[in-house]
Amino acid sequence: MKNQLIIFSKNRACQLHLLLESIEKNSNGVFDVIYVIHTYTTKEYLEGYSKLYREFPNISFITEDDFYRTTLKTIDPTFEFVTFMVDDNIFYRKLERSKEEILSTFNDSDNPITCFSFRLGLNCNYSHPANLSYHIKDFMMLNGFIYVDVYKQKGDFAYPLSVDAHIFKTEFILNALKVIGKFYNPNTFESRLQLLMGSVHGGMSFLKESVVVGVPVNIVNTTHTNRNGLEFYFSENNLNIRYNNGETIDMEQMNYSDINGPHKEMEYKFK
Repeated sequence: MKNQLIIFSKNRACQLHLLLESIEKNSNGVFDVIYVIHTYTTKEYLEGYSKLYREFPNISFITEDDFYRTTLKTIDPTFEFVTFMVDDNIFYRKLERSKEEILSTFNDSDNPITCFSFRLGLNCNYSHPANLSYHIKDFMMLNGFIYVDVYKQKGDFAYPLSVDAHIFKTEFILNALKVIGKFYNPNTFESRLQLLMGSVHGGMSFLKESVVVGVPVNIVNTTHTNRNGLEFYFSENNLNIRYNNGETIDMEQMNYSDINGPHKEMEYKFK
């Protein structure tokens, strides 16, 4: 069983560096190949990505042409699974389960799942984008993983079709792309996927504690006004300047003590 990771990035080489570094440290080989679909609006942002090309030679960097077509071309149908992430994610905690154990959760015919989530856990009770508190309801423990019926949940536990640190079967995603219509960025991709809600399996699995968190300290899309930078704000331009000048975000100095949802504003520390 092979799992491909596709990361979406725009103008945020500094934050992407942090994600790639955290994957190297904490992901326990759960991804067989990593693709980064990226776009940039100025030569200064390209300079940042050019640094990443040198820093991470084993990553396949793909320059976005048309977002929909580039995404479709990047997904390799020979891989049984595909995971999506965005560039302000951090793999903040060591993954203790193996790739084989995680992917085997898709093989339980009695408890079928649509996705496996890295961003969910029993520690999650707050949605930063929706400014909504919630609590997990009925759940089962299956082989050390949490299993829920999303149609009985609220908040992020009721939201399986996210492109933010969820694993899907590649066949499911390729079939979805045939029916959801064109999309223009990760936000509209995710929005279009919601058209399938009601027709997918209600099952979703995840770890007891999440291992991935998104850090919404800025915004680069122009279609969705997601809440960001309310407590800590770092503009993508300022981060890019610092990155081009030799600074990187120091993941070891960041405070992960109170991750209470898939998104959490945190203060970046630099080295």
